[in-house]
Amino acid sequence: MMTTARYAGLVIAPAIWAVNMQLGLVLPYADCGNKMSLTVLGCMVAILLAIGSALISRSGRASTSARTTLFLCDLSFLTGLIFAFALILQGVGSWLIDACQR
Repeated sequence: MMTTARYAGLVIAPAIWAVNMQLGLVLPYADCGNKMSLTVLGCMVAILLAIGSALISRSGRASTSARTTLFLCDLSFLTGLIFAFALILQGVGSWLIDACQR
């Protein structure tokens, strides 16, 4: 468990960001046709999942671990937060721009 928790932010957050990038190319067409905002909703879910992966990697940190393990946990936590911030910026962009104008 500790090994998988250590890499959660390094693996899961970039994967969520990549999936959100692909959904950002497809969902605006559905948003315009249905007058719904699936892009923003998908981005909010992706933000929560990225923050969750960062928190999982933070919970894998123990004070009695080796320095390399502590470094990987901190790196994974910060990487998860960076990708969560990138998802926030993408969500704000899709929220501000109308889907039919893209």
